[in-house]
Amino acid sequence: REKLGKKDIKLHDLNLLVNRDEFKKNIFVKVRSTGKLLKGKVNLNNDKTALVRLEKFEDGISPGQACVFYKKDIYGEKVLGGGWITL
Repeated sequence: REKLGKKDIKLHDLNLLVNRDEFKKNIFVKVRSTGKLLKGKVNLNNDKTALVRLEKFEDGISPGQACVFYKKDIYGEKVLGGGWITL
């Protein structure tokens, strides 16, 4: 399974809706609108790119898909921003 899945996702054209400090902790990402929330860490760059490191391998991640960042709290899921998956 590890051979097909990915743990690292490169993103471009980031759009952040919160302060960069929100990304110092582990967050959740979703790579398909119907996909599940995946635990991971986002390393932001200054050129609107980022590297997402997932906690577990995930199949079906392809360039051109959106990757959206979430944080869970007592009210539900809060969108933190997102970007587009690149090679």
